[in-house]
Amino acid sequence: MRSAGFTLTALLVTGSAGWAQPPAVPGAPVAGQPPAAQPAPQADPKLDAHLIEWEKRMANVVNFRTEVALARTDAVFKKTTNFGGPESVVLCMKPNYAILRLNNIGDSTKADYEAFICDGKAVYAYNGIAKTITAFKIPKAGAGVDNLMIDFLAGMKAKEVKERFDIALFKTDENYIYLDIKPRLGKDQQEFKHLRLALYGPGPNTAKFSYLPAQVYMLKPNGDTEVWKFANPQVDVPGVEAKLFQFVDIKGWKVQEAPPAPAPNNGAIPAGGAVRPGKP
Repeated sequence: MRSAGFTLTALLVTGSAGWAQPPAVPGAPVAGQPPAAQPAPQADPKLDAHLIEWEKRMANVVNFRTEVALARTDAVFKKTTNFGGPESVVLCMKPNYAILRLNNIGDSTKADYEAFICDGKAVYAYNGIAKTITAFKIPKAGAGVDNLMIDFLAGMKAKEVKERFDIALFKTDENYIYLDIKPRLGKDQQEFKHLRLALYGPGPNTAKFSYLPAQVYMLKPNGDTEVWKFANPQVDVPGVEAKLFQFVDIKGWKVQEAPPAPAPNNGAIPAGGAVRPGKP
């Protein structure tokens, strides 16, 4: 399994910083389907300025918490599954700790959920339906294994982000900055094909929480789509320590180690699209 959701969420919420309890913002970000892929654009001074501000904020954040809602749509069956609720949150802490939980809103039994814990040594993926916990070991630096989530938690520079992804400034408005992002590397192309990220802008309505993520639309290689919405972001929450990110064993659940992910073929996406986890 490679969880696009987990790595993407960590990318979004730890790539920005600044703290505030957001007031009501007029309108809502429009995370519509991104346009067809285009050749890499020339240097954009406006984009570069936003990325520099993003980097500055990211460098100062220690931990980050936000509520999460996810709408996942199957391209074949045209079915949308909604995840959210008060327990659906993501909490990240530098250098490489993270927790994410997503509850299926339509499941009254509360058995259908996804959860992830990164304790700095491994990522543990919890599948509520299958009652399994899958461990993905985090290699040491330089081991040559994809560490997208860890890279962002550790603090990627704007230059590194531009080298790894094709990023274009789609537009800005009174409250939001819209970025179109496409992966350059084969390993990232297995996780998503294209996404549009809406960040809170530096305008008067949102200045206190500028460059925090508001919403993202993600198109996956197999045509499935995900819309992530983030609410009530908090940065540098008191009392957040490494012990909060410890592995949790659940009686009766199967604990298993994930096999090594296959390397992409010359940067191409494997046949069949992205490598996806089973439905939790």
